[in-house]
Amino acid sequence: MIKSIRWHHGVLLLLTMLLMMTACKKETHFITDKQYRNQVHSDYENRMVLAERRADVLFAMMDTLSTEEREAMEFLYAYMPYSDLADYDGDYFLRQVRSAFAARDTFAWGRTVPEDVFRHFVLVYRVNNEDLDSARWIMQRELKERVRNLSMYDAALEVNHWCHEHVAYRAADSRTSAPLATMRTSLGRCGEESTFAVTALRSVGIPARQCYTPRWAHCDDNHAWVEVWIDGRWYFLGACEPDPELDMGWFSVPSTRTMMVHSNCFGPYRGSEEVNFQNSLYAKINMLPNYAPTEKVSITVYNANNQPVEGADVKFKLYNYSEYYPLATVKTNSKGVAQLTTGKGDLLIWATDGKQYAYAKLDVRQQQSLELYLTREAGTAYEETFEMVPPEAGKAKVTPTEVKVKTNAKRIAYEDSLRGAYVATFPTQQNYKELLKPNANLTDAQAWDLIHRSEGNYREVAFFLNNHFQQEEDIYLYEYLCSFSDKDLRDTPAEVFEAQLTFDSKTFPIDVYKKGLMPARISNELVRPWGRYLVEKFSEEGMGNANAEQVREWTLKNVAVDDTGNYYNCPISPIGVFELRRSDAHSRDIFYVAACRSLNIPAYLDNATNIIYVYSDNRWQTITFEEKEAEQPTAKLTLTYKGKTPTNPVYWIHFTLAKYEKGDFVTFDYENDDRLAHFPATLDLVPGYYMLSTGNRYPEGDVLSRVEFFEVKEGDQLTKEIMIRPLEAVNPRLQQGDKASINPSVELFDGVTLADYAGSKGMLFVFLGDYREPSKHLVKELQAISKEWKAWGGMTYLVAPTEAKALSWNLPNTDCFTAKATDKDPLRDQIIDALKLDFKGDYPLVALVNNKGEILFHSEGYRIGLAETILKMTK
Repeated sequence: MIKSIRWHHGVLLLLTMLLMMTACKKETHFITDKQYRNQVHSDYENRMVLAERRADVLFAMMDTLSTEEREAMEFLYAYMPYSDLADYDGDYFLRQVRSAFAARDTFAWGRTVPEDVFRHFVLVYRVNNEDLDSARWIMQRELKERVRNLSMYDAALEVNHWCHEHVAYRAADSRTSAPLATMRTSLGRCGEESTFAVTALRSVGIPARQCYTPRWAHCDDNHAWVEVWIDGRWYFLGACEPDPELDMGWFSVPSTRTMMVHSNCFGPYRGSEEVNFQNSLYAKINMLPNYAPTEKVSITVYNANNQPVEGADVKFKLYNYSEYYPLATVKTNSKGVAQLTTGKGDLLIWATDGKQYAYAKLDVRQQQSLELYLTREAGTAYEETFEMVPPEAGKAKVTPTEVKVKTNAKRIAYEDSLRGAYVATFPTQQNYKELLKPNANLTDAQAWDLIHRSEGNYREVAFFLNNHFQQEEDIYLYEYLCSFSDKDLRDTPAEVFEAQLTFDSKTFPIDVYKKGLMPARISNELVRPWGRYLVEKFSEEGMGNANAEQVREWTLKNVAVDDTGNYYNCPISPIGVFELRRSDAHSRDIFYVAACRSLNIPAYLDNATNIIYVYSDNRWQTITFEEKEAEQPTAKLTLTYKGKTPTNPVYWIHFTLAKYEKGDFVTFDYENDDRLAHFPATLDLVPGYYMLSTGNRYPEGDVLSRVEFFEVKEGDQLTKEIMIRPLEAVNPRLQQGDKASINPSVELFDGVTLADYAGSKGMLFVFLGDYREPSKHLVKELQAISKEWKAWGGMTYLVAPTEAKALSWNLPNTDCFTAKATDKDPLRDQIIDALKLDFKGDYPLVALVNNKGEILFHSEGYRIGLAETILKMTK
């Protein structure tokens, strides 16, 4: 009996221990909010249906995952843009999830990050519209030991130093390279720098997001930077531009003048920020109050019968790049009201129901509400002028100690040297032939041009060229590679070059072949090897000999178009469109052109007008996916210019052309287009209602804007003059007073005084500081107008750090001197004192001075178009 009791006691004890062990092993939820978790799961199931054609590669592993992994994967799948559902696989996303969890479990701050912040700003693999790669786990491996023992705050600063070791700023085209491709070349524009930095920060478990001002108010451009979540609050930093502290950056003062700063967030967002837009997939959040004084404006839209209009689009437009760009679009509620928090400057408010429209200027400083009546319709010819004033500048948030500034400057110089040493490994004109076999299809000059432009991708380009070193008939090798963008040459693998290579079959005229069959690039997409794939797939569907109209009909029938699902606007590849059978309109158009080319039908997408052309019946003809018949460009518009400043207007900088579509004007993109290189210039247009917009900026950022509306009918041959409103000598908005001045007898160098140096033309002081992005912009602009600058005849006194290598810039009429931003500079200080500036190192610092020492114009900090503004002031 005693043994029996002992046996039962032992069994009970064993069962208790097993239950405890089971309880200990119970898996935790990644999403602890049950209601939110259920919503994610429901949205995920809907996505499974949408992506059923790719189910095997996307969802096959889901039942093998832990609870946390599965919920994280469901969150990603439920809300990722179509480009990611179409072009990547489940193994890739699972590795992203496991890498994010590894960061959470490795670093001390990992478990301090709130669940929702981790979900939106660590787990998510995409930053903006970049091409995706394996950067997260590679960066995690590189950074792990470097930041493991730091505080979260110091780790964020250290990650940015690492980013600067590998990437610096350079302007580039709109396609955003993958982080590792940016690293391979060591240069990227601000969108690529911020993508790189956010990826690096997330790789070590620091929540980060890209901040974006879609357009500056005070100058023509935009900018992207980074916010990091540290111990309960968000800070900002300049991506790949390390500062001594967080909440610093060359843009800290310009950002006080902006009218919008926003970021995209995967999924239903419940943060504290104002949401400008939210749908079932993502939210666009408004972070402007972190940077600038704001007001909430309220717009009420009525119809012609004075009744509120529900569901109208209200677009809050800012003048920039000679167009009125929508910073945000908000739908009106049942009372006809749309609201937005914005900065204290001027906006053009545009409202439309898709048929009728209305607009008015709004000075947010003076007025926070506006009523608009939808009474305008397309067709009326008239012109209108506006004076648009940006917000006033504020102050920088943080001023670091001098010791920290100097320490940081030393690190930056060292990091520049590391990056410079890497770039020095790229081939030179003296040694590039060591990579190549003698090529019968290229001249030496052509071979060097391709290797030189490929930069860090030179091995891939060389490998491809060496596959085609022997003479080949009908292979336009150099022209084929030149049909790729410079960025393509820097990040395209050799196998893609090879897969997309075609040979002239002599079926079509050579110009038709080179325009409509040879290029692998169609628009702004990442080039992938779609050619043979589409041939095989269309052959399987009995479409191997299809004509352009049959391809169009197949596309209409099989590809559903949804412009909300691909919200990051990263083009879906032609293969991805074919497999997913769902697309945004732009990716659909790219797919159609690719499909035609794969079937030997010449086709191209005019990226200025977004019109598709196919070669049929011995001529180029337009096609459309709209219900109406495709309109042909039967009208001609000739643009003339009679002004003196500028000597030759430039598209986007001085003027734009837009066509009316569904209640608003859509601006064409003729940037660097030969059709508008010289004037008079004639464009072939389809009939419609058009707007010609021009603008001229004062140094303070104020704009004199002019818009002209006109109709173009079939067969018309119209002429319109590009009329740029002239600036007055002094902005009439500003009070005139005595000019600030410095001593004209001050010695500049070797006994030469300011008066001597300035002569009768005047002189320009340029202080570049630590030569960061704003200063680099100015140098490039001065180089671009070197001919006009030389013709002016004045002298330039330029001060730059040694590492900038200013002597190599070959600027006309310029004397270069070297100094660090932290060095004492009596001449610079005299200018600052004369202007009574509260100068906080906001470079470049520029002053135009006459031989009396009077300061005729000055500028500090970031301002696109500064060189042209200076040139205007010399007239």
